[in-house]
Amino acid sequence: MGRRPSGHTGSSSLAPKRPPPDSVLEQAITSLLPHSPTSTKRLNALADYLKELFEYEGLPNVKGGSGGELQVPGLSRTKNWDVAYEFAGKFRLLVSLKSMLKNISGSVPNRLDDLQGEISNVQQLRPEIVIGYVVLFDMAQDSLRNEDRSRWSDYFEAALLKMAIRRAPLWNQGLLEGLWFIRFDSRKPAGKRVFSRRDTAQARQRFLKALLCELKLREPAVQLLKELDCAG
Repeated sequence: MGRRPSGHTGSSSLAPKRPPPDSVLEQAITSLLPHSPTSTKRLNALADYLKELFEYEGLPNVKGGSGGELQVPGLSRTKNWDVAYEFAGKFRLLVSLKSMLKNISGSVPNRLDDLQGEISNVQQLRPEIVIGYVVLFDMAQDSLRNEDRSRWSDYFEAALLKMAIRRAPLWNQGLLEGLWFIRFDSRKPAGKRVFSRRDTAQARQRFLKALLCELKLREPAVQLLKELDCAG
């Protein structure tokens, strides 16, 4: 394949001058912990943070977060998504957020099965859509798998990375374009819960680049407000 087109439009001055600080991610985690696992608002702060990140990277007008979940029709049912970008009257990018806070050994296998069904449902109507997945994983609840004595956090991330490979010509349904796996420890004090800020920041940038490069490749008319280098 040749060099992918850049998203540069000559309007980078319109993008925010500074990215949201890492402390915003810490605040999103702190706001999550008191909420009931069934609360529809528990991930709003994380969704708002992602909207800020997309805007800084040159993609304004991303929806979701405190603005409310977005209902996106699929082949078999309509699903609520946490973050979405629309262009020319169509959803072009979707991001699902998930918190893994308890019963990890029971939740991980079910979550993998559910996730593939959820993304396949929307991809069947919109095969060109770009999908990202963000996981907040509480390491205080991590444990060893009986099958191979690996940690559930490592197993879950590895399984998701195998899914985060959806690029042309591999357009299989049930795959993702991007993953951001965030490890944190709820036992630590507020502001110091995120594991390895450097690794987390690097994973964040890989996630954003993967989504935005695929978006620009599939929808060249989308005008990004910041230069995007998709080579390599």
